[in-house]
Amino acid sequence: MSVRKGSMMRCFFKVLAVSGILACVLWGSGNTPSFADTLKSTTFQVQGMSCGSCLSTIRSELFKKQGMVDLSVNLEQGLLRVDHRPPLNEESIVRVLGEIGYPAKSVKESVNVKGGNTTTRPCSGCDSNGCSATAASWRELFRKLFGSGAP
Repeated sequence: MSVRKGSMMRCFFKVLAVSGILACVLWGSGNTPSFADTLKSTTFQVQGMSCGSCLSTIRSELFKKQGMVDLSVNLEQGLLRVDHRPPLNEESIVRVLGEIGYPAKSVKESVNVKGGNTTTRPCSGCDSNGCSATAASWRELFRKLFGSGAP
């Protein structure tokens, strides 16, 4: 009798587990948002974007925003393609870029990553020792970590 009772209990728990899994799948399938159709790519003409330091600043600020997915750049043409989802939209991207000193406007062209130069090149503040913006940020970090004075 106890073998049959144990067998019935295992069967009951299996049916209960399968039912729970099916209920979760059915409930979840109606509640999961589909992002496949909301991904948007917008291309911007960005003024003053000329080197890796500029791109680093832009990248760090944009990726703080909810909905940011990816970006591609063509430094020679000053084009930035941003892949984004709601709530991030074209106007908010232009606002963020303007706030950090890179005025931008959307354009209908797409960024040709393969044909364009995506490598960093010197900006007006760069010399043979590197980018002055990067050097200044390292000096500031050193000052914060080790007190006053230059490295």
